[in-house]
Amino acid sequence: MNVIAQNLQQLGYLRSILQLVSLEHYQHCLAWPGEPSIGKHSRHVLDHYQQLWLASESKQLDYRLRLRDLGAQTEPSIALQWIDRLETWLHCLELSELDRQLQYQFDGGATYTSLQRELDFVCSHTVHHLALINGILLQLDYPMQPHLGLHSSTLEYLQQCAP
Repeated sequence: MNVIAQNLQQLGYLRSILQLVSLEHYQHCLAWPGEPSIGKHSRHVLDHYQQLWLASESKQLDYRLRLRDLGAQTEPSIALQWIDRLETWLHCLELSELDRQLQYQFDGGATYTSLQRELDFVCSHTVHHLALINGILLQLDYPMQPHLGLHSSTLEYLQQCAP
């Protein structure tokens, strides 16, 4: 599965969660460090995708400049609209564009990266946050989501190990 398909898969998992949970549960903050919520994790994931989308045009990437759309944090419908936009962007990406070079800004300076490498990063980042969301779902008495929070490489490995 290519990196675009992997990202579409992870955004699809996020979409299914947003369509599953109630507004109350989306906004509910657990009494854990950082007071996490499904909404906070969703917004954080979407912030990274939004920043990469902008960088795919500007060729300047700095995740510290994320939009931090609080509407997406509190309203699943706004987060779903962002997923729609991001999926459209991903569907329109050509494989030949993945080698596009981006200037990557970080706290210690700047370097270069590629759109493909950053798509791989946001995919893995999303997997991590989906695993955390899965934990929140369990705390809120939702059934375990079996593939949520598992990277495609982990799923491939598990299939190889299956009897």
